[in-house]
Amino acid sequence: MIALKKVSLIGLLLCLSLSVMAEDGIFILSKTKTIESGGMATSEIYLTANKMLVKNSGTDNSSIIFDGSTEVFTFIDNKKKEYYQFDKPTLMQLKEQIRMMAKMLQQFSANMPAEQKAKFDQILNPRKGDMMIYKTNGKNDKIGSWRTTGYDGLDDGTKMLQMNIASYNTLGVKETEFAVMKQMMTYFKENLQEVVALLPTGGSFSQLNFDDNSPILKDGIPVKTIAYKEGVAANENTIESLSKKSISADQFKIPAGYKQQQINMQSMGR
Repeated sequence: MIALKKVSLIGLLLCLSLSVMAEDGIFILSKTKTIESGGMATSEIYLTANKMLVKNSGTDNSSIIFDGSTEVFTFIDNKKKEYYQFDKPTLMQLKEQIRMMAKMLQQFSANMPAEQKAKFDQILNPRKGDMMIYKTNGKNDKIGSWRTTGYDGLDDGTKMLQMNIASYNTLGVKETEFAVMKQMMTYFKENLQEVVALLPTGGSFSQLNFDDNSPILKDGIPVKTIAYKEGVAANENTIESLSKKSISADQFKIPAGYKQQQINMQSMGR
């Protein structure tokens, strides 16, 4: 009888440990096609009640981890096996330092290449373009098994985005299950815009930055997005699957052997 109780206790402890190690959440798999080259990249998004993970393959080959309970943001460069990690107080201090240095170096901007000028513009004017206007376009296509509403995103009259958004109800999920994604988007806008320009793949963070007029996460989730550059379709992202699943806590861990790095302020002048 004592032995049976011990076995039952061990079984209970094992079940409790497994419940801590895994949590119910949302898994999203999407693919992005670069239209000119035909290149393909895959993105995986994992959402739990308080955490979000984005894994990008292809030339980007990076990951983003956001812990909503601690407000810690981690960017992982898988190519270099490095990571950058920021809490909110550190970000507030860092972004002020970056903006001060950018203003000091701006006097030399006339002699800088276009790419460097663009970096300074992003640092000094991080909310530039936030007034994009979104309009329904009538292209309410069925994407996969999902019925959608079509939108165009216009910047000063120029088409920048074409999206097909599926409602939460259509996707079979609740809006509350995307709370941590909404939290991270707000966190990015308030704390990270100046900083990401100095990260190894800062340009890839544009997907996290959308204005208050955007229907994204309000009306639902974009299951197909076409981004335009100078009036020409540049890339196309399509969600292949969206499902509820048990997500291991190990997904949100930094890979073993990766080294933590700090923002290199001197890179602003190069």
